[in-house]
Amino acid sequence: MIFAFLCVLLAHSAPEPPLVVASYSYPAFDRSVALAPMADVVGHAAGRPVKIVLFDTPDALSDAVCAGQVDVAMTNLGAWVTMRDCAGVNAIAVLDTPPTVLDRYRGVLLTRADTGTSGLADLSARTETLRYSEVLPGSTSGALVQAAQLRELGVTPAHFAARLHAGTHDKSLEYLLAGEADIAALAENPWRSLQESDPARAETLRLLWRSDPLPPGPVICREREAVPCTAIGNALLEAGAAATAEALAQGWMETEGAERFRPYDEAVYAPFTSH
Repeated sequence: MIFAFLCVLLAHSAPEPPLVVASYSYPAFDRSVALAPMADVVGHAAGRPVKIVLFDTPDALSDAVCAGQVDVAMTNLGAWVTMRDCAGVNAIAVLDTPPTVLDRYRGVLLTRADTGTSGLADLSARTETLRYSEVLPGSTSGALVQAAQLRELGVTPAHFAARLHAGTHDKSLEYLLAGEADIAALAENPWRSLQESDPARAETLRLLWRSDPLPPGPVICREREAVPCTAIGNALLEAGAAATAEALAQGWMETEGAERFRPYDEAVYAPFTSH
């Protein structure tokens, strides 16, 4: 009887485990700092301690969310479309990114002029002789949209002579310029920057394809008893959450300049799938 009483007492006195607020790492941004104000919002709404976790790639983040290891996360588009059908996962807010930033958030496929590749139509017959560079697994503008375009030609990144993961958009471009890759997938911004800063070097490359504008990933919350997703979403959408939005926006190039959150709109994301 005494032992049972002590077990009950210890169970009631044990500290609650922290909720997990997560995203994925990227060398150009300190995302632990970017996530910290949102983690404070989550902790206040839930009345629980919170810890921040960064996964290696968007794909790893998606896997962790679907496995129930994450409670709230800032996603990219690629991670969102792979986790959106997992049980209990809902988008609760999106950073309200300026239209000018949204318009330039696109993916591109580039090649060097000396490869003799003049257009996408050339690729299907030449993949076995070309090396392909992309950013990292699950990168929206540096892997996924290009892979979707290649599939329309009957080609996948695995068909190339080599498939490199550069780790960053700038590095994917650098692999191409240095002759370590023949085709590069990356976001448009580094390509724009090269054209402005070094036109002569940019002239050695050819643009094969440019995507339509891409929306940023939403903030998601995994519904369970200990996680008040509605309250967290409402707190982010309040006018007083501007500082939280501004801090989070500084962790992603596609959300630069956002000063508030807006409600998630499924119509914006419906055209994008994980296939």
